[in-house]
Amino acid sequence: MQQETARKAFLSFFEKRGHKVVESISLVPKDPTVLFTVAGMVPFKPYFLGSETPSFTRACSCQRCIRTIDIERIGKTDRHLTFFEMLGNFSFGDYWKEEAISWAWEFLVQEMGLPSDRLYGSIFREDDEAEAIWKKFLPSDRIIRLGEESNFWKMAETGPCGPCSEILFDLGEEFSCKKPSCAPGCDCDRFLELWNLVFTQYDRQADGSLLPLPKRNIDTGMGLERLCAVLQNKTSGFETDLLLPVINQIQEKAKNWRSEIGDRRSGERVIADHIRAICHLIYDGIIPSNEERGYVLRRLIRRAIRAGRKLGISGNFLYQLVFNVANIFPYLKEKEGNIAQIISIEEERFGKTIELGLSLLDEKLSKGSLSGADLFELYDTYGLPLEFSKEEAEERGIEFDIEGFNRLMETQREKGKKAQRHRAQNTEYRIQNTECRTEFIGYKESQIEATVIKVMEDGVILDRTPFYPESGGQVGDAGWLIRDGLQIKIEDTQKIGEAILHKMKGQELKEGDRVQAVIDIDRRRAISRGHTATHLLHYSLRQVLGEHIRQAGSLVTEDRLRFDFTHLKKLDEQEIGRCEEIIVQKIMENAEIKILEDIPLQEAKRMGAMALFEDEYGEKVRVVKIGDFSLELCGGTHLDRPGSVGPFKILTETGVAAGVRRIEALTGKRAYAEALKEKELLILRYLEAMKEKDVAEKEIERLKRKLLLTNIDEEVGSAIEIGDIKVILKQLDGAGKEDITSAVDTVASKIGTGVVVMVSICDKNLFWAVRVTKDLADRIDARVLIKEVTKITGGGGGGRPDFATGGGKIPEKIPEAMEAVRKEIAERIR
Repeated sequence: MQQETARKAFLSFFEKRGHKVVESISLVPKDPTVLFTVAGMVPFKPYFLGSETPSFTRACSCQRCIRTIDIERIGKTDRHLTFFEMLGNFSFGDYWKEEAISWAWEFLVQEMGLPSDRLYGSIFREDDEAEAIWKKFLPSDRIIRLGEESNFWKMAETGPCGPCSEILFDLGEEFSCKKPSCAPGCDCDRFLELWNLVFTQYDRQADGSLLPLPKRNIDTGMGLERLCAVLQNKTSGFETDLLLPVINQIQEKAKNWRSEIGDRRSGERVIADHIRAICHLIYDGIIPSNEERGYVLRRLIRRAIRAGRKLGISGNFLYQLVFNVANIFPYLKEKEGNIAQIISIEEERFGKTIELGLSLLDEKLSKGSLSGADLFELYDTYGLPLEFSKEEAEERGIEFDIEGFNRLMETQREKGKKAQRHRAQNTEYRIQNTECRTEFIGYKESQIEATVIKVMEDGVILDRTPFYPESGGQVGDAGWLIRDGLQIKIEDTQKIGEAILHKMKGQELKEGDRVQAVIDIDRRRAISRGHTATHLLHYSLRQVLGEHIRQAGSLVTEDRLRFDFTHLKKLDEQEIGRCEEIIVQKIMENAEIKILEDIPLQEAKRMGAMALFEDEYGEKVRVVKIGDFSLELCGGTHLDRPGSVGPFKILTETGVAAGVRRIEALTGKRAYAEALKEKELLILRYLEAMKEKDVAEKEIERLKRKLLLTNIDEEVGSAIEIGDIKVILKQLDGAGKEDITSAVDTVASKIGTGVVVMVSICDKNLFWAVRVTKDLADRIDARVLIKEVTKITGGGGGGRPDFATGGGKIPEKIPEAMEAVRKEIAERIR
């Protein structure tokens, strides 16, 4: 049975039994206590804890999950994966063990057709209730009692917990570890843990005692990859249609593999597993970085690259696998190009590091051990991840000093922490250890009367305030606190816990003081102008570049705004200009800006609101709506209409990380001043260009004259003889009046006795020049010759007996004029 059929069959089976089919959430959960969605129950955690009440009591899902806790075991066992899909059915105070076990059996045996004689059921050693139910389906020798470590689930050391029952599938004796003790529960590959049924029925207290929960819950989970393996008669998920197409492509690329460079099967599986996780992490908005989720993604990419090197694959190859993964998971296709580009960029960057780092690692490993200093040098100087060095050493059976590495890392961290040594002086620590809470009413009020409820070294906390604290990329308000005529400047406002700290220099207030809290309204308006412009910028980027654009960070101050967004390429001038054009258009349209308060999060999403930094949102959110084109979840301050943004100008567009670009821009007076500055700069550049043009034109003329004079000897050689004198008749196109004059003088000085007649066509005008050597002045008159040629070519001229110039307008008659001159000279010397 193919994976898509199995997935649909599971959801359909439980939907028919009254379960609501819940779509998979992102790998980036709303729950701030977990880095990733690690299990099918993560979306339902508030229901299990009782903090929220669902609108349904039964649910089922196929949830995308990622776990890296066993990352070193990937490829070494048939079972472990980082990315997987978890099929699950859930009950919130509804059905109990009887239904959970019987439905699981019915689905596997009757719906999926698994052989019942290869199934086992494990139960918690004290769960007689579960055993009694299993005896309806299994003989006693295939019901296994196990301890708390494997068959008792808990969310934490205290809180909801309960026994669980696992359904195991016997792959056969050939997969056994061959130990006499090998049985269900053994860590070998024979007994595959197929489906885990968790019965959450207790509330564990701090003293370890178990109290019954008011409502008992069912939480089950079955890996789709494991189910497909047994349905497709395979020994592992790597051989199913969820992974095999990718492995086949990897094998095509690993044609240079040699046994001495690494284990082939392990390497292929590492790459196939990791590329699925990589694609889904990027799909859900994660970008490679050195922090938290971005670091996990970067680590997966680098581990896959290392595995590729050990298979003899050189160059960038990982990004080429994306399209095969998208064939398995069609929803990835909408972003496959973007995913491939991010991976390619990361491969390119790391490729430059890995060759040098691995070469040095080989050199150090050849000495038989890796010291802490070696590991630190490879990591700190050459950028080689610790796990690379560690895994390479483990594979070669070479000792390494992790403790020494950790000591050096701690020393390095301490150097960067000197300014934060004393926790008692940390404002956040002190406030979190008080009962302070400030009511913010600054959306509607700009000045109010308030009471000082806490005095700190660097400011005060009020019971209520109009001052907006720094949040969501918007800087905190500034302003004044006024008491009995004393005006105290507030330089910044910070939110710490539930309190809002008004920062000031010096301390002139005490607890209980009544003050007038007044924000700097002009500064607030400038900040609001920038925040509204940020929403317009976000909209314009999605219009110009595409729907893949997502906010990756922002900063809004009274002076400027900064907006980070996901995109792979530098924006060209046309794209930036188009963004500015859209923003100006929306500013001029001046649509109404509406603030929608206390909207349920799911309703806001259904409205189409863009949810940025999702894990910071509560169940009720604030939505900012601009006209009918922009809808964002936002807690910042805004204008009433975009028209008040005024001028808008993008200053710079740069890259800040792989796949993340940054735009810095100005609004209002600052944008206007920048526009004037640019205008002045353009004028200055124009004047400079005109100067350069004049200089260039003069240089061109000089070079023309130089070239003309350079060819003079050729002109002398082309003279014709009429009687006893030499005559030169020449057309020099492009030469100016001065050039022609200079040329006839130079040629005449070289021929001794003779006549030189030259003409040039320049800008559709003719320039004629005639030079007669002085020894011929009594026989030939230059003025007569110039009148002859200019009359024929539609112009006129004059001069002296030995030199004359003139012009004309009919270039096509130049040959006729030249012939007339030749005849005139011949007539004169008879």
